[in-house]
Amino acid sequence: MVPIRELFQKDVQMGDVLLIEYPSNYPIEDLVWGEIIPEIAESSLVLIDDFFGVGDLMFRNYVRKLSPSEYKRFFKIVKKIKVVKIGPGRASYGEIINEIPVSYDTHDFLNNYYMSINKVAKTQTKPLYFISIGISEYLYFGKEKALQTLLITRSYLPIEDWASIYLINKDMLGKEAVALLEELASWVVDISGEEEFKVNLKKKI
Repeated sequence: MVPIRELFQKDVQMGDVLLIEYPSNYPIEDLVWGEIIPEIAESSLVLIDDFFGVGDLMFRNYVRKLSPSEYKRFFKIVKKIKVVKIGPGRASYGEIINEIPVSYDTHDFLNNYYMSINKVAKTQTKPLYFISIGISEYLYFGKEKALQTLLITRSYLPIEDWASIYLINKDMLGKEAVALLEELASWVVDISGEEEFKVNLKKKI
């Protein structure tokens, strides 16, 4: 069992890619909004790439579980988050810094995405975390073209300036897509199980 909170406290550094693989029956909103974001948002800037509004759906699923007092504390954290909304769907949390269309053309996606992050990354003195939510859906709909776009986009971005967190629903993707993402990653956390879930460190640098 790997305490994911400890990875952020001790191990994950700027320039790293943390890949979290989870099954579709896992309540991923509890991990994202209940553990990861509260842990890093206190002392760091968090920017969420929200594809198709998936991050918003997770957010609303999590918020419904909170008591009024818990929500009040949680909302103070949420206000600090920056959001790049990619494609249709809502983003009812944080501050939307840009909205860009979904594209599987590498040139178009790179140009739109780079403009979105440039103003945040270059002026930020705190550690910076990028969390990509809905990337499984992006890869599922776009297939090989989406994989190619993701790979080339990462190669052009100054990724040493931030830590990236990719959340992927492994039930949605083929083994080739998962293998490519694992190859890009510095750390891979695998969540498995049915009713009782196990969190294992599958890869580390």
